[in-house]
Amino acid sequence: MKIKNKLLNLSLLMIIISIMFLNILVVKADEQARIGNTTDNQGALLRKGPGTNYNSILTVPYNGLVTVLQKNITSEKGCDNSNWSKVNYNGTEGYVCAKFLVTVSESTTPTPSTSTMSDAEFEQYLTNQGFDETYKVPLRALHKSHPTWTFVGIKTKYSWSNAISQENVAKRSLYQATSNAAQGFLSTDDAYYNWYTNTFKKMEGSTWYQASTQAIAYYMDPRNFLNESGIFMFEKLGYDPSYQTSTVVKNILTSSYYTNLIQYFMDAGRDAKVSPVYLAAKARQEVGLNGGPATNGQGGTYCGNSAWNGFYNFYAIEASSGVCDGIRYAANQGWSSQEIAIKKGAAWISNGYITANQDTTYFQKWNTSIKATKAIYHQYAVDIRYASNTASTTKTGYSKAGLLELPFIFEIPIYSGMPASTSKPKEGNPNNYLKSLTVNDASVSNFDGANTSYTVTVPSTMNSVKIAATTVVSGIKVTGTGNITLSSDTTTQNIVVTAQNGNTRTYTVKIVKSKPVVDGSGNTDVTYLTPDQTITAAGYKINSSTYVYNVTLGSTVAGSIVKLQTANPYASINITNGSNASKTSGSLVTGDKIIIACNGLSKTYTVVIYGDLNGDGEINVVDLGKVQKHLLKTSTLTGAYLKAADTDKNGSINVVDLGKVQKHLLKVSNISQS
Repeated sequence: MKIKNKLLNLSLLMIIISIMFLNILVVKADEQARIGNTTDNQGALLRKGPGTNYNSILTVPYNGLVTVLQKNITSEKGCDNSNWSKVNYNGTEGYVCAKFLVTVSESTTPTPSTSTMSDAEFEQYLTNQGFDETYKVPLRALHKSHPTWTFVGIKTKYSWSNAISQENVAKRSLYQATSNAAQGFLSTDDAYYNWYTNTFKKMEGSTWYQASTQAIAYYMDPRNFLNESGIFMFEKLGYDPSYQTSTVVKNILTSSYYTNLIQYFMDAGRDAKVSPVYLAAKARQEVGLNGGPATNGQGGTYCGNSAWNGFYNFYAIEASSGVCDGIRYAANQGWSSQEIAIKKGAAWISNGYITANQDTTYFQKWNTSIKATKAIYHQYAVDIRYASNTASTTKTGYSKAGLLELPFIFEIPIYSGMPASTSKPKEGNPNNYLKSLTVNDASVSNFDGANTSYTVTVPSTMNSVKIAATTVVSGIKVTGTGNITLSSDTTTQNIVVTAQNGNTRTYTVKIVKSKPVVDGSGNTDVTYLTPDQTITAAGYKINSSTYVYNVTLGSTVAGSIVKLQTANPYASINITNGSNASKTSGSLVTGDKIIIACNGLSKTYTVVIYGDLNGDGEINVVDLGKVQKHLLKTSTLTGAYLKAADTDKNGSINVVDLGKVQKHLLKVSNISQS
């Protein structure tokens, strides 16, 4: 009986173990998923067990990719009574509430082959892949020419607008410009461009600049490259020796420089499980057909560090700020021969990008695949043309080797919220700013190239005016200048500036006829004020011919212009700072300049505010120190600042002036500006 009981217990145990084993088989998944469905795109906690009563290990970020090891685990606590899943995130295993997981479907080669599909079947296939009509039109043409090619739709983990905004970050998307034509592709945002001087900010080296939003959008839009050449930016970059042959590599690396290096690329591709054709195209793209400092062993001399001589870098790895960064990296890694550099570099690319699901040239620049394990900023190159240029080189190699009809697989990204189309920026410099604008040889009041609307008052007896303009960029087209007839009391004239790239900017000048100024005696005869008369009529004083006094401390630029134009509505008033840059806001300070043009005359005055010796519009301890240093002869005040130090207005600087500044600071007595 005991033996029977033991056998019975053993049988029951085996049944229980079998059930448990079967249950494990049922829940075992090994699929991939992303963290989603969280509030405000927050990540999800990875816990030590299937319940909120277990401690958290780390936070898996939103869109973080995990491998699901086990599903449908009963919740012990929390997670709104949902099941839990056991996952692996970057080598760390733990448990995540299942409601936060969004399954990622792995792309597989479609069957049957598209080459055997009827037109109707191919059309349905494109629809099933998620391609809309903007994709279908070029894909139909490619399919007709190359029926052996397979097009796989890959959803992205970023919307179109989100991807654009994240790529439009300083130094993340650059464009190389060596001519005026290329400047049409550069960003004109204030952080990267000065419209007044036509100066682009160099972001890397001497020829790399921030790309414009339009340029980024064009090169990131997959639909712009669904053609015979561009399609190869979507080619899967895994190793396939059946067509990735040395013949193709030779047709890419066509110069004698690479003759003895071809086999290294073949071996590197085999060992790293990366297409040697892609490696060859990348080397050609990065260092050219005849190599350069990074591949000739003399890079250290080129970079000013002879210790780096004898090291090589064919793929510009870690050359984030130029070739010398790449040479330094190669030296640190010990890439002491061309063979080592080609092979070790290939392994670096494979480990850093191919295994991170950036397995097309497109995704190596625009890391947006739903399968990507790293963030969008993890990119091989900052050049927005990187993918298209590499694709062109790759296609040329395949074409010369007669291999274009091989069954290539192209993974093509599809973004949500895409526009109907994107366009390539127009070539040419984009600057359409005016540098100056005059009416009857007098600058319009407060002219600023960024502002496009102005009003100029002229005497009622005038029947015409002459408008002239100069542009920041010389030689570009300007219309609307010259002699303008005044046929009514108000005449509006448009001055249109056309940049080299065709962009236009329209400046509007409204010319108003006004009643003439009457002199102070009540005489009704017409009296046109001179610049000096305009200054004094506005309540200011003139000394030494070109210095303006009696300026109240804290007077604003805008208020001063109003006072002057009220005194003389015919005058053109411009105010600049001490460096002659236009000033439209803030306070008047010592050293500012007032330019008045009227009645055929133009004159420039320099502002003096007694006690303001450093031109900040205030009287403080800094000004006190400047008087002291001047008296001690350790530094000398000159020009308007010397005039401002003469607070007692006796024509010399002495301890009396020092005392007046001290009393002003102590609020014993204020310095008079009159």
